[in-house]
Amino acid sequence: MSTLNLNIKPECRSDLPVKAIQFGEGNFIRCFIDWMLYRMNQKNLFNGRVIAVQPTPRGRTVPVLKNQDCLFTAILHAMENGRVKESFEIINTIADARNPYDNADFEKLKEDFKLPTLEFIFSNTTEAGLVYTKEDLPEEGCVLSFPGKLTQLLYERFKAFKGVENACSISGLSILPCELIEDNGTKLKEIILKHADDWKLGDEFKSYVCEDCVFYNTLVDRVVSGYPKADAERYAKELGYEDALMSTGEEFSFMAIEGSDEISHKLPFAKAGLNVVVAPDITPYRLRKVRILNGAHTSNVPAAFLAGLDTVDEMMTDSVTGPFARSIIYDEIIPAVKLDKGMLTEFADAVVDRFMDPSLHHQLSSILMNCTSKVKARVIPSILDARAAGTHPSKLYFSLAAFFALYKNSDGTSPVTVSRADGKSGQFQDDEYAVKVMAKAWSLYKNSQSSAEDTVSCILSDSKLWGEDLSVKLDVKKIAELTHMVVTQGIKKTMSEC
Repeated sequence: MSTLNLNIKPECRSDLPVKAIQFGEGNFIRCFIDWMLYRMNQKNLFNGRVIAVQPTPRGRTVPVLKNQDCLFTAILHAMENGRVKESFEIINTIADARNPYDNADFEKLKEDFKLPTLEFIFSNTTEAGLVYTKEDLPEEGCVLSFPGKLTQLLYERFKAFKGVENACSISGLSILPCELIEDNGTKLKEIILKHADDWKLGDEFKSYVCEDCVFYNTLVDRVVSGYPKADAERYAKELGYEDALMSTGEEFSFMAIEGSDEISHKLPFAKAGLNVVVAPDITPYRLRKVRILNGAHTSNVPAAFLAGLDTVDEMMTDSVTGPFARSIIYDEIIPAVKLDKGMLTEFADAVVDRFMDPSLHHQLSSILMNCTSKVKARVIPSILDARAAGTHPSKLYFSLAAFFALYKNSDGTSPVTVSRADGKSGQFQDDEYAVKVMAKAWSLYKNSQSSAEDTVSCILSDSKLWGEDLSVKLDVKKIAELTHMVVTQGIKKTMSEC
């Protein structure tokens, strides 16, 4: 059977100009941003394509994209009258892909950033990608971090247009990071300016970043489960081609952009019928989504993975993990969020329904990727808010214990290998520093509750990991008790006793 490319789908050929560059080539950004731009192109509302950039050295998608002429199939699922409805679209939004860790590709990327047609930057590098790391500016090639690379490339654009008449109207970019952290656009801008100071790029460049470029805070929402391994053969037969990049997701999608009508005119998502809101303050949308949907994932998945489950729908239908997941959402997360409870409950009801969709095959191991930064952004704030309100969120404490237990046998390197209750082992990727902290902390554990306190205290007191010393704000003794119980009694028994 043929591989998806322009030879078998010549009707997908596009000569639209490159108007955007995205950092990230994974399932989510392709099945969300690229899909939305495709939908706008279908209605002649965007009329542009994207260059996809590999954000980390270990990426493997770029050569596959090139092999498929940057085409991929988006497979969207929805439940309709109790039955699964599927739709298939070949997305041709990506014009080319770059691996910036290859010097030749990085030189091409610098040229891409000088294109007069370029207007937008998107990114989805996970929460771990949107951080400041002090880096030396190399004479050749790129730095490691995403914000560092973006600083390098914006500087190339600034130099290329410096002195050109009306340069600010041509060279200024709209930058929309899609990482799930609060004020993501503001944060990215701050990091870029910090790199500009570190590298002595000058006040004119900083003025370009601050005055000509616009950084938007955003919120994105769609469950994208990725490559449908279990159904790949069936899909290939139905579609008539093999697609190594086909990606499954839910039909539901939502995006909130903090801004004015200006960005609505530049990116007319809503005019294309897409569920996108532009508002002067997106805090309520962000808070309910990050705490409830993402918080429910991040607080429940470690325990479900340890229990030997593989997908979100299995987690929700299991007789132990299912009721526990609902209890965390309704009994501890919602009471901790300072928004209208009716609005939160309505959103939570929809989230639970979305989690129950068996057709997505949403892998728990995928959700665990970079889970330390996710716990920091999605779970810790709910615990701190609950504590501030005078309550003790015992189920969220258990979720921390289960999360810590993932690293019990870690050798300090990523991927982390996990021993599960089904006798099988699983793996997930996490930040290198986080894994080292966890491994060091578990070296203190001597199969006793007192040593579990040493382990938990070592983890929570690491200010570099959490941004503050959490050991003075959380109940270390209770979390340690639960951590010791998980190790000695098992995950489901401990969960049942919570």
